[in-house]
Amino acid sequence: MTRAGRVLIALLAALALTVGLAASADAAPRKWPKGRITYVDRTLDPDAVKAAVRAWNTSGINVRFVKVGSVRKARLVIRNTRRVLGGCGTGYGTLGYPGPGRRAEIGILHGTAADGQSCAWPGQTIVMAHELGHVLGLDHIMSGCSLMNTSHTNGVAPTLCLGNSVDEAKPGRWRCRLLEKVDLRRAKRIYGGRPEVRDPAWCDAVARIPATGAVAAVAEPGGWTTATVTRAPEPAVPDWLGTWAYGEPGFEVHATPNACTAVPGDDSTLVGVGLWGDVPVGGTATEALQLLPAGPVCLSVWQFDRGYNFAQAPSTALVTGTAIRQAARAHDLPARVPARVAVTPFD
Repeated sequence: MTRAGRVLIALLAALALTVGLAASADAAPRKWPKGRITYVDRTLDPDAVKAAVRAWNTSGINVRFVKVGSVRKARLVIRNTRRVLGGCGTGYGTLGYPGPGRRAEIGILHGTAADGQSCAWPGQTIVMAHELGHVLGLDHIMSGCSLMNTSHTNGVAPTLCLGNSVDEAKPGRWRCRLLEKVDLRRAKRIYGGRPEVRDPAWCDAVARIPATGAVAAVAEPGGWTTATVTRAPEPAVPDWLGTWAYGEPGFEVHATPNACTAVPGDDSTLVGVGLWGDVPVGGTATEALQLLPAGPVCLSVWQFDRGYNFAQAPSTALVTGTAIRQAARAHDLPARVPARVAVTPFD
């Protein structure tokens, strides 16, 4: 089985987002005068609002969201609301400039652990940036990866930004590039400017395992080699990631001749996969490895968490390969347990 077959392949769904307070279906959204929008934040999600505003204000588009201290001074009011049909990650926004003397509005659900709506900060940030796009006059687009897709998956990315990228769209990562090229191009047509994509596409949303636990390698009779790996502590999986990261943690063992040059997830150097099962932190698991090349070999062991995210550093051991037993086939390696996917609509 290839690595792509062992890790999560994200499930996608197109679920409608209601654009609240939108202009008439026959009228094109209007441009904000001078591209300046004063806003007041009345939410319990200030970090999400701040990050979304920063994305648009630093995009190179000739628009500026300016925070003010009162509703009276604001042309845009952002608040929490339960006037949404879905759960976390849902919201609505006025489509374009509402006209002289009128205020635009954004509403986003803020849930709590008590009501089962513990909303994830990545998803809240994506939704806020999406609703700000509506306020600027951008409607939905489903022709490719865009902040203005009609839905997101697991609060980590707009639906069509996941694709089949199993290495990037893993549990514990999120689409931190809030504005895609198509979003900047569409906004430029309205407001002008010199936009460019600066941010990386994907970022870690949860802490990684700092380092893999200690490893000891032993040459067994008949050319076998076993690796005994100590389970290092793993950062706790946040509640909001629970249904997304539902794999089983473990470790990969990679072999490279002479030097420790292996990288995690590379099937060409993979010689063993172990799952912890009931092994506690500080306990050990022993894995029999595939045939090793003859001569000096470096074993690099990479621990991975429930979301199949690798530790920041491996543990290594030097052994002498004999290459005298029959090689195991790649698909004989234990399969990593795939994660479950929870699809949450914007609205």
